[in-house]
Amino acid sequence: MHIGESLERIGCAKNFTERWNSLIFCLAELGADQVNYGILDSFNYDLNVAPVTFISTMEEEWIDYYGERRFDLIDPHVKFVRDGLLSPYKWGESTLDRLGCSDEKQVVAETVSAGLRSQYSVILPDAHCSGRPIGALTIGSSMSERHYFKSIAGREGDLAALAMMFHFLSIGELRREQAQARRLSARERDCLSFMALGLRTGRIAEKLKLSEVTVELHLRNARKKLRASTTAQAVARAITFGDITL
Repeated sequence: MHIGESLERIGCAKNFTERWNSLIFCLAELGADQVNYGILDSFNYDLNVAPVTFISTMEEEWIDYYGERRFDLIDPHVKFVRDGLLSPYKWGESTLDRLGCSDEKQVVAETVSAGLRSQYSVILPDAHCSGRPIGALTIGSSMSERHYFKSIAGREGDLAALAMMFHFLSIGELRREQAQARRLSARERDCLSFMALGLRTGRIAEKLKLSEVTVELHLRNARKKLRASTTAQAVARAITFGDITL
């Protein structure tokens, strides 16, 4: 895996699916076949109890089972995120017996049985809010930890860079899904972008050569699509979802 080529491949992807496939392709060279991108759903829940939205290479049945059983409330790896820890870390199945809590041990043991035997986890910040952790990219493998850690030895910095780039380009899509929001039209994005700069509807109408009533209509439709109660909230969500930038 050449880090420059991998970053370029991910950066040039046209959408989330293409970006995810590019990431998986790059990581596969190192034996990382158990990859999980998980983001806490703080749109609909308090962060301390928020379930995790997963994109994963693991079996779909396992991910569904994990979610149905709310293993995220017990999983020590998710607890790292909820506790605000930001440092990347390695974990292997040999440490399973060191877990003191029986519930945690059961969740981790079932995860190992599902194929995730060793991992390098990069904790990911919520860039548009407090900067505190909102999720993680688990770069894991079905290989034994001895073989997997040997494979990634000296590449941890590259893996963290890939994880962060993928996250900052992709977080908006998962947040949009969690909020059950729809994509905006080009005009709706334009109107919200100018609102974010502090322009009033009359000035926006002048700039876009539209009537003020049409601008108001675009803003109303944007609020509806983004499930926002106010225009200010719509602007904030559009930034979070990557629809507009400042």
